[in-house]
Amino acid sequence: MTDCRNRINENLMEMLQMLKFSLKSGRFLDFSENISREEIIAFLEQSLDAESAVPEDINAFIQSLLSSVE
Repeated sequence: MTDCRNRINENLMEMLQMLKFSLKSGRFLDFSENISREEIIAFLEQSLDAESAVPEDINAFIQSLLSSVE
C-alpha cells in the first residue's frame, strides 16, 4: 500500500501482521507466558484503577487520546 492510501497506524499494522502469522502458522500468541497468576491479577487491578481515575486536566487528556489515534 502507498503512504497516501494507508490509513492504518504502523503499530497497528505490525500487530495485525503478528496476528496473521500466528493464525496461518497454527501458533498462538501467549502474552502471559512466564508470568504468574498473581502478577496478572495485580496488573489487571492496577489497570482497572487507572481506567476509573478522573484526569486532572480533561483537555490535556483529550489531546493525548487524539494524538495516540493519529
